[in-house]
Amino acid sequence: MRTPQPESTATVRGAGAPARTELDVRKEAVAWYARLCSGDALEADEAAWQRWRQAHPDHQRAWQRLEAMQATLRRVPGHIAASTLRAAQPDRRRVLRGIGVVASGGALAYLSWQAVDAQGGWHAWLADHRTGTGEQQSVELADGSKLLLNTRTSVDVAMNASRRVVRLREGEILVETAKHRGLRTAAQADMRPFMVETDHGRIVALGTRFTVRRDGERTAVTVLEDAVEIRASEAPDQAVVLRAGQQVGFTRGRIDTPQQADPASAEWAQGSLVVNDWRLGDVVAELSRYRRGRLACDPAVEDLRVSGAFPLQDTDKALAVIARSLPVRVSAMTRYWVTLGPL
Repeated sequence: MRTPQPESTATVRGAGAPARTELDVRKEAVAWYARLCSGDALEADEAAWQRWRQAHPDHQRAWQRLEAMQATLRRVPGHIAASTLRAAQPDRRRVLRGIGVVASGGALAYLSWQAVDAQGGWHAWLADHRTGTGEQQSVELADGSKLLLNTRTSVDVAMNASRRVVRLREGEILVETAKHRGLRTAAQADMRPFMVETDHGRIVALGTRFTVRRDGERTAVTVLEDAVEIRASEAPDQAVVLRAGQQVGFTRGRIDTPQQADPASAEWAQGSLVVNDWRLGDVVAELSRYRRGRLACDPAVEDLRVSGAFPLQDTDKALAVIARSLPVRVSAMTRYWVTLGPL
């Protein structure tokens, strides 16, 4: 059966048509992959694909992501990807066939992409910038703004003539806009809005320094200097202005009441977890974000209270400090399976 051809750019951008989302473009890219991997693509199909790819920068971006995914799959050992791994420098046709081998002609690629996207998955691997467990990375943006990515974080960056957007896929970032950093005078002010987006909504910087953390079904924002405006994705008409020293969490449909921020909430940027009267279970859960493997807390001791500063780059040292301060012991089956329990 002939695979349906993706809609042309003219069709999806016709007069009165709704604006396409990133997901729409991604689906088109996957549909083209499936078509070209099907084994019966014609030269006319390839020509149409070329026109689609060149029609808009978003198309180029989505296609490059798929090619990057394919390149990653080529590095995976095993009999499924063996035929692809044997091709050291394949041409475009062989690359497409390789994806077909790994992803069953494109259909499985689409389903897999959709299934893992909510947890980061391939989308996190293909992000513009990302960090692994325990890593941090500083990123200087084209407009002079700066991002600091915390552990297990992935972001995409898109800047055009009308706006500057950072898409937080997973994890946590510290943002310092160019205006905040003093890199632009009033005469040089960049009038494009600077935004951070997650699945839960949008944060618009008002010349500021702030953190954003995506955690499950919520996004949390803490403003360190100046202010931001927040809108939930399913309630865009309701805006909350968050000012310096405040923090708030929000979901797709609701923004909580702003609260006073923990003054040490951004100390992770200096390599420390600073806590004041936290539950031990919460401290261990936070440290586990910076450590490979399983780090858990026995329910018998998880309600013990903890205050102090702990190094994030050396979680073994942090656990040793806790064990010296509280009636707990650190039990390690292996380096990657550690539990804090009662003495």
